[in-house]
Amino acid sequence: MLTRYLAERDQKLRIEPVDEQLVRFVSTLTDTFRTAEGDDLIHSLKLEGTLSLPDLVIRSIHASSQAQPFESCAASVEPVQRLTGLKIGPGFRNQVVELIGGTKGCSHFLTMALDLAASHTLATYLQMESRAPRRTLGVNDGRWIAVGLDIEPRLENACIGLRSDAPMMQLARGHHPAQGAGSASPPGVDLRESSTQLPLSADPS
Repeated sequence: MLTRYLAERDQKLRIEPVDEQLVRFVSTLTDTFRTAEGDDLIHSLKLEGTLSLPDLVIRSIHASSQAQPFESCAASVEPVQRLTGLKIGPGFRNQVVELIGGTKGCSHFLTMALDLAASHTLATYLQMESRAPRRTLGVNDGRWIAVGLDIEPRLENACIGLRSDAPMMQLARGHHPAQGAGSASPPGVDLRESSTQLPLSADPS
């Protein structure tokens, strides 16, 4: 009976600064079938590499697999190297699909590679946090989003919660002029550990 089974996917992407010109990424994906008889691991995959700053170019990328369903799946690891040199920005999705989509690679490595587009969002949030930690400013009066607008103006209208006429965006706009690059840090913010300026890039199409 189908109701005896459960299928679960766990996917993660981590980005960590290496220095002012480089960040490291680690992407993992696992697929598991859970049954009364026990768990059956179908996929356990990893992508890791580096992205340059501020342009978000893939400088290195390495694929590895701890579990895949068929022996022939091992051939899907090497093609991922073709992504070296791609820039995460407009056109990224189409380039990735062209290089490792369909029978040129693994559909699950493809999913992970396309998810590297989230580097733009994660990098923006990391830079916001480095300038003004959420726990210091809070998020209810618009000041934290004002910091984000100073870093990435396209936050406005990026989603329903940040549309131009949304209450949060109106609050943020009221604070934004005071949040320029040369403005002082909010009280209590220690920027000694915040020298890494993370990149801004257009979301991929």
